[in-house]
Amino acid sequence: MGQSASVSDQLGTPEAFKAGLIAAVSAYLMWGFAPMYYKLTADMPAIIVICYRVIGSVLFLGSFMALRSLRREVFSIFGDFSRLKYLLVSASVISINWTVFIWAVETGRVLDASLGYFINPLVSVGLGVLLLSERLTKAQLAALAITVTAVVYKTFDMGELPWVSVVLALSFALYGLMRKKAPVGAVAGQLVEVLLVMPFAVAGIWYFAGAGTGGVYPAIPLEHPLFLSLLLFTGVITAVPLVIFAFAARRLPMVYIGFLQYVAPSIHFLTAIWLFGEELSAEGLFAFAMIWLSLVIFSIDGLMSKRRAAKLA
Repeated sequence: MGQSASVSDQLGTPEAFKAGLIAAVSAYLMWGFAPMYYKLTADMPAIIVICYRVIGSVLFLGSFMALRSLRREVFSIFGDFSRLKYLLVSASVISINWTVFIWAVETGRVLDASLGYFINPLVSVGLGVLLLSERLTKAQLAALAITVTAVVYKTFDMGELPWVSVVLALSFALYGLMRKKAPVGAVAGQLVEVLLVMPFAVAGIWYFAGAGTGGVYPAIPLEHPLFLSLLLFTGVITAVPLVIFAFAARRLPMVYIGFLQYVAPSIHFLTAIWLFGEELSAEGLFAFAMIWLSLVIFSIDGLMSKRRAAKLA
C-alpha cells in the first residue's frame, strides 16, 4: 500500500509524465535566462515594465487565440466562477512575482531572486504534501532535508532572510498550485490572467505618463520605437514559459515541479556572479553545492522509481 501511494505512482500515463517533464524543464530554462533580457529595459522603472509586460502578453496571446480559435474557451472561463476564482488568485500573485523579480534585476539583486527561487521549491513541495496528499520517498525526504539545510545556511550567511526572496518564493509556489487546480487550458488560462490585470496595466501607464517616471525614457516611449518594442516583447518572454509551465503543472506532481524549479535559480545564480558581477562568498558557493547534491539524489531516485514502476507494469 505504501508503494502505491508514493509519488512515482501519481504521475499518470508515461506519455503525460514525459510531456510534462519536457515542458517544465523548457519553462525553467526560459525563466533562468530572463534576467539578461530585463537588463535591456532597466532604464524603465519595474512597475512600468510590468504594465507593458501585461499588454504585450495580451497582444501575443490574443493573436495566438485567434489562430487557435480559443475564444469560446476564454468566454466560458469568464462565465464560470468555479474556474475563474483560481485565475483571480493566480493573476494576482504572478503580478506581484513579476514586479518584484524585475525590480530585483534592475537594482542588482539577482542573487536575492535566486535565493527566493531556491526556497520556492520547498514551498511547492510543502503545498503538494499538505494540500494535494502527495508523498515523498525516503530518498526524496533526504534530498529535501539537504535543501532545507542549504537554504537555511545561505540565509544565515546573508544575515537575514531578504523580503525579495520570501515574496518570490511564496508567490510563485501559490501560482503553481492555483494553475494545477484550475481546470482550464494553458493558453486560455494565461490569457484570462493577463486580461484580468490589463485594466490596471493601462491605467498604470497613463498615470506614470502624467506623473513622470524618473527614468531615461517616458512612460509611453513613442519616440523610441526600439525600446517600445523591447517593452512589448516582454509579453512574449512572459507568456511562452508561463503557458508551457501551466501545461506541465497539470501533468506533474507538485513534488516534481518543486524540485525542477532549481533549474532557473541556478542559472540566475551563475548569471548574477559571472555576468552581472555580484559578489559570491565561499559560504554561498557551499550552499549552492548542497542544493545541487539534493538534485542529484532526487533525480537518481526518480529514475529508479520509474524503472520499478515499469517492471510492475
